[in-house]
Amino acid sequence: MAAPDDLFRTPIHLRANCEALAESTYHFWRRPNVRIVPSGELEDIQGMRIVLDTNLWSSLDDGSLPRLEMLLVELDLQVQVLPSTLLEIVEIPHEDVRKRLVAGLAKGARRKRVRTEADLFAEEVVALISRTRPEWLLQMPNSARVESLRTFWLKKVWRQALEDSTAMHEHQRGKLSMRKHMVQRQKHNRSEMLRTKFNLGDLTQVSGQHEDFGPGKASLRGNLPGWDGSSRDMWRLNLAQLNWHQLGVIGPRAGITGEDRTMTDWIEPWVDLGKLRSNPESFIHMWLEEGRIADVPRNWLNWAVDMVQWTSKVGSGNPVDAQHSSYLIDCDLFLTADSRFVDILERVRVDAPFPFAGTVLVDGDRAKSTAGRIEQALSHMA
Repeated sequence: MAAPDDLFRTPIHLRANCEALAESTYHFWRRPNVRIVPSGELEDIQGMRIVLDTNLWSSLDDGSLPRLEMLLVELDLQVQVLPSTLLEIVEIPHEDVRKRLVAGLAKGARRKRVRTEADLFAEEVVALISRTRPEWLLQMPNSARVESLRTFWLKKVWRQALEDSTAMHEHQRGKLSMRKHMVQRQKHNRSEMLRTKFNLGDLTQVSGQHEDFGPGKASLRGNLPGWDGSSRDMWRLNLAQLNWHQLGVIGPRAGITGEDRTMTDWIEPWVDLGKLRSNPESFIHMWLEEGRIADVPRNWLNWAVDMVQWTSKVGSGNPVDAQHSSYLIDCDLFLTADSRFVDILERVRVDAPFPFAGTVLVDGDRAKSTAGRIEQALSHMA
């Protein structure tokens, strides 16, 4: 499965589409400060919602934080701060730098802490189960457990990082081996794409079958109960395997093995996992036949970014980039100094059946003020 390296190298970003983006930004800046939420009510908002990539946050230790604060007010911006960004920042080895950057990320006006991506992924899975397998839902959901988990990720983990990030730093360093494994998986998949000259095509329709998933590849037929190995959409196969592995395989044994049961933690307050695990074929059928991209857009976007990442040189930051992408449905602009990540997101946008944040490529020259680089990039839009 392969595509030439330069197939997706033409960036469709800010400077390549000046007129269209300038027009869309004109409307962004002149939106009323309210939006309609799913309940139909109006909710106050604070300007355009932006996300800064970690490569920008990590360089704000150049004295740019005060100017960033002024910029948020001047341009009426709300910066959404991600738990995944916080965890990247606490990996910085120098404690004094880490402390200043954590404070810059966590403190200040016009910041909104967002829910962890696992919470958002699980919410979509629960909604899909609710639509297709309502009998699997708990009659009395444990909403208190969900609130406890959200309190931890929206408050406690930030407080811990501000007080003393040393323990978090060591914990994150201990997870590097898992990230390296994910990078190795991507390198293997890229090699397979090149070897078989695979044409990626439309991400909503790219398909795979059993022979595409041999040992060491992305999936095995034995990991998907009830699947006969025939052709299915790749996103369905991937999400079916991932969710069954998390809920049906790791979840029951994690108490003994110590494996990460994050998805189980988020889903078991809503779903009777005993019923789910006793009906594996039905669970897999739900993903392969009944689910829609509209049910799980964040899960799909995470998968799609991972898939497109195979088409160019695989970098060590790929897993975290894919993690960040799951937040882009809920903001207006994503600012990054990583042109390769911009290319990947814009390639995904071509096929994505839903909108997500526009990308803004920021000058990557760290000799310049970071806030100045951000301001210059945004000025091109205005």
